[in-house]
Amino acid sequence: MKEIRTVLIAGAGAIGSMVAWQIEQTMSGAVSVLASGERLARYRKDGFVINGTPCTFALTDAASSSEPDLVIVACKFHHLEAVIADLKNHIGPNTRMLSLLNGISSERILGEAFGAERIPYAMIIGTDAGHEENRTTFSKTGVIFFGDAKNGPADTPGTDPGMQASRPYSERVGAIADFFDKAGIGYHVPVDMLNRLWYKFMMNVGINQVTAVLRKPYRLLKTGTPVPEAKELFEDAMREVIAIGKAEGITLSEAEFAGIYAVIDSLSDDGKTSMCQDIEAGRKTEVELFAGTVLELSRKHGISAPVNETLYRLLRAAEQ
Repeated sequence: MKEIRTVLIAGAGAIGSMVAWQIEQTMSGAVSVLASGERLARYRKDGFVINGTPCTFALTDAASSSEPDLVIVACKFHHLEAVIADLKNHIGPNTRMLSLLNGISSERILGEAFGAERIPYAMIIGTDAGHEENRTTFSKTGVIFFGDAKNGPADTPGTDPGMQASRPYSERVGAIADFFDKAGIGYHVPVDMLNRLWYKFMMNVGINQVTAVLRKPYRLLKTGTPVPEAKELFEDAMREVIAIGKAEGITLSEAEFAGIYAVIDSLSDDGKTSMCQDIEAGRKTEVELFAGTVLELSRKHGISAPVNETLYRLLRAAEQ
């Protein structure tokens, strides 16, 4: 198993710049940020500011070529096509990949472009990172969940899909886990990673879209907040994901709402979801990734999804 020593970050927004900063703190010189054109010029001129402190990362011009040991993709979904084009000269035969994009489709898209064998499933959860211009702020770095669809020995006990899988992992998962250990990055390899990817999708369909439509911070959905109408909307949006997940062979349940509320309660009262930040800044949102995916799958399976239909229309209108 080839040891991971060099990492290329593709997408240096809130999540990408935060992860780059984490790696740079413990493994100086191991991480580089990919960019091209005007963005590359801006990074060279302005650099990055992480929690108020200027920070300089090595930069890799997309027009050059390299073979990093690991590529971490952390762009917005609607920028993925451009990032794939930028990466075409930066994927070597032994390069592994990890996608921290929201949703349930980026691994498939990246796998079609560069080979599914190099990219396990992944997500990040529990971070309150925000990004504006060249400034990134966060109080919680969160945990990266990643792994093959199923992880650990075949006889791993227990039925909780989120349970930590025991080693040995596959070669690609083990190499990334070893690197995260060295870099001090919090991670979790669950028994059923595909299920957990859908779990986060369910959470994002609720929290991102509802807070964006209402333009409110996390406190709106915390357990001690007396706004029942917001919570009903939040939970109803997630119930529609449970229904389409079942049709897709993914088992989710309302019992998991408690865990989602625990995540929200751990975040800053005044922190905001990425979609809420996008709406307030007049940027394109990831509504196609959330409600758009729900509606596509609901039509596929003949399942009604009126809440996500309404959220979709509201958010698309707000983007105009």
